[in-house]
Amino acid sequence: MLFDADGHYIPKFAHDRMSGEYAHLRPRIVTDACGTTLLFGGTNHPKVAHSFNEAQTCDIDRRIKDLDRLGIDMQVLFPNHSGLYYGLEDAQAAAALCRNHNDGVAEQEKLGRFIAPAMIPFQDCDESIAELHRVVKQHGLRSLVISPNIDGQNIDRLDMWDFYAEVERLDVSILFHGDADSRLLGYERMDKYRLLTCLGFPFDYMVAIACLIFSGILDRFPNLKILFAEGGVSFLPFLEDRLEDTMETFNAPWARDNFAIRGRPNNTRPPKEYFERFHHVIGLDESLLELVLERYGIDKFMIGTDYPHPDAHINAAKAVEELSSISREAHEAITWGNAQRFFGLPDTVETGKPLEPVPAV
Repeated sequence: MLFDADGHYIPKFAHDRMSGEYAHLRPRIVTDACGTTLLFGGTNHPKVAHSFNEAQTCDIDRRIKDLDRLGIDMQVLFPNHSGLYYGLEDAQAAAALCRNHNDGVAEQEKLGRFIAPAMIPFQDCDESIAELHRVVKQHGLRSLVISPNIDGQNIDRLDMWDFYAEVERLDVSILFHGDADSRLLGYERMDKYRLLTCLGFPFDYMVAIACLIFSGILDRFPNLKILFAEGGVSFLPFLEDRLEDTMETFNAPWARDNFAIRGRPNNTRPPKEYFERFHHVIGLDESLLELVLERYGIDKFMIGTDYPHPDAHINAAKAVEELSSISREAHEAITWGNAQRFFGLPDTVETGKPLEPVPAV
């Protein structure tokens, strides 16, 4: 069995049928002499402009055929444009766009081959919680996608804590995925050389992990299920060491008064002890993968292809087989076992058979 924890999908059919007050803001796909571009509210979508295949990105039947050909049994359907909604000033518009997207991807999760994380509007906490309740009760969705920053703000902002409480209560998984359209850390200086994805994603993840630990969110909500996708894993040992060193600094007598005004961490345990709370999607070309698996164990990692992006690792099955440095046990864990436990997947997958829904709110 092979689980792809990083696929991307645009429910074009749902966007095309959207009507009402905010329909003019819906994502639109336009193909012209320059290529295929995703438009949002009349402006070019900077991440995928001229660089994606509409059939692979939007046609679910084509996708299923591709997954069968590639030996992939199930796939996560991340959106291509989640960061754009965070920047909308109109909370009602953002909520309407998220509802439209979620209604579309929910239809695909019912096919039994996909995990469709819901998009959540974070302009207003009440709207965030309302959409969370709706997708769980109406569609039985069991995961949601969040950018590691919310329009440039850290994910430990106080108005999100009530949302995290509901996520934990409903036993919904949080899937963090970087987005080149969101205000990634240092995005003003990363407008060339593909630095937004090369460095922006892991930088943003490091800040997000630090905020989850130091804010006390992981202590307050000990049962949150968290996955980080498309940021790699080689940064984890470096980050752990830096957070441990920072914690020692906070605890030093000379530093207690110096850091009192700027905020002290609220975690109750050493930072390294929280790393077991996180799951990650590995990069199949990471040279430090063996070291990371040895340090953190094999039960926290999954593979992801980034299908159908041009730089995707589409031959994931073959690539994993060629990872001669890892054991058979590790191979089975990162290709299916870890995803099965994290998402509560069945032992077998049958096309067209819906997954069991989570309990209603």
